Amino acid sequence: MASQHERDRRFRALRAMMEEQKLDALILGGNAEATQRGYIRYTADWRLWGGKGFVVFPRDGEPTLVLGAGSQSYWSQVTGWIPDVRAAGDMVAEVAAVVNAKGLKQAALGVVGMSQVMNYGDGTRLLSGLQDARIVDATGMVDDVMAVKSEEELALAAETYRAVAQAHGTLREVLAPGKSERAVMAEAVRTLAKLGCLDGIAHLTNGTRPFFRPPTDRVIEEDDIIKVSLEFAGPSGYWVELSGVYSFGQPPAREYRYYLTSLDAIERVKAMLRPGAVGGDVTRTVEATFAEAGWNVTGRGLWEGHLIGLNVIRPPYGLIDNTDVFKENMIFNVHPGLVVDDDQMGIFVQDNLVVTAQGGRPLDVYEHRWHVLPC
Repeated sequence: MASQHERDRRFRALRAMMEEQKLDALILGGNAEATQRGYIRYTADWRLWGGKGFVVFPRDGEPTLVLGAGSQSYWSQVTGWIPDVRAAGDMVAEVAAVVNAKGLKQAALGVVGMSQVMNYGDGTRLLSGLQDARIVDATGMVDDVMAVKSEEELALAAETYRAVAQAHGTLREVLAPGKSERAVMAEAVRTLAKLGCLDGIAHLTNGTRPFFRPPTDRVIEEDDIIKVSLEFAGPSGYWVELSGVYSFGQPPAREYRYYLTSLDAIERVKAMLRPGAVGGDVTRTVEATFAEAGWNVTGRGLWEGHLIGLNVIRPPYGLIDNTDVFKENMIFNVHPGLVVDDDQMGIFVQDNLVVTAQGGRPLDVYEHRWHVLPC
C-alpha cells in the first residue's frame, strides 16, 4: 500500500487541478479491467478485483467511495484510504445521492472515465441524475495529474519491475525442451504471485500463429525460440511490461540482427525521452533506427509504447501523429513494434523508462539479451 504521505500528496495535486479548472468535485469511475481500475486505486488505494466502483471527490471535504454490496465494500473501508464507503445495489443512484448530500447538486462536476470506463447505461443515468450540475469531462485532467509520478510512486513501480524481472529469472531456470508451455509459464506466474503480483498477462510465442498468445499444452522443442511478455501489476497496483527471448541454441543470424536493432532503438529512445519531447518522437526514433539498419519495414504490429502506471495504457503514445508532451517522472513503456518483410518477428523487447532531464532510465536493473539456455 502507498503511504499516508502519498495519499495527502495525491489529494493536494487533484485539488490544485480542480481549483485551476474551477471544479467543485470529481466523480471518478473504475472497474476491474486492467486499463480502467487506476482512478479508484489512485484516490482510494483499493484494488478493484471485480465489478465497478465510483469515487466522489470534493474539492473541500472528504471523498466517498461507492461500491457494490459485498465483501469489497467492507474490506476497502478496513484497508483503504476512504472511511466513507457506501455499499449500494444501485451505485449510480448512490453517487447522485452523495453529490446532493454534499451540497453539490448545482456544482461544477468533473466526470472521469465516462467515455472510456463507464458503460452507456451508467453514463446516461449519471447525467440524468445530475442534470442541474455543470458536467465536464475531466478524464484528461486527472490523467495529467496521475502521469507525473512522485518518488514514492517510482519506488512502488520499481518494486513491480523487480518482481517481473525475477519471474524472467525463473523462466531461465525452468525453460527446457520436453516441458509444456503451461508448466514453465506457471512457474513464472507462481514467482510473481509470491511477490504480490496478482494481476497480469503472461503471453508467449514460438513464432507460429497466433504470434502472441497464452501458453498452451504444446511441448517445447529444442529448435524453439520462445519469446515471453510478462505484463503485471505489483502489490500497490503499478503495472510494468518486460519481455525475454529464449532459445536452446545460437539464434538465427537474421532474427538476432532484428533483436539487436530493437535494442538499439530502445537505447535511442532513452536518449530522446526528456521533458518536452512528444509521443510521435518515439516512433520517429524507432523508424529511423530500423531504416539506418537497412530493414525493409512493411508494417507495424503495435505502437511503439505508452505511459504505464496504475492504468496500463495512457497517453502519450508511441504513434507518429501523437503530440502529447512528456514530462519529468512519467513512466513510458517502450516496445518497438515494426514488422519487417511481413514476417512478424517483432514486439519482444519491452522496457519501462522514467522520463528525466538526462533521458529515459529504466525503473530498475534488467538485462536485455538473447538468452541461450541449456537443453
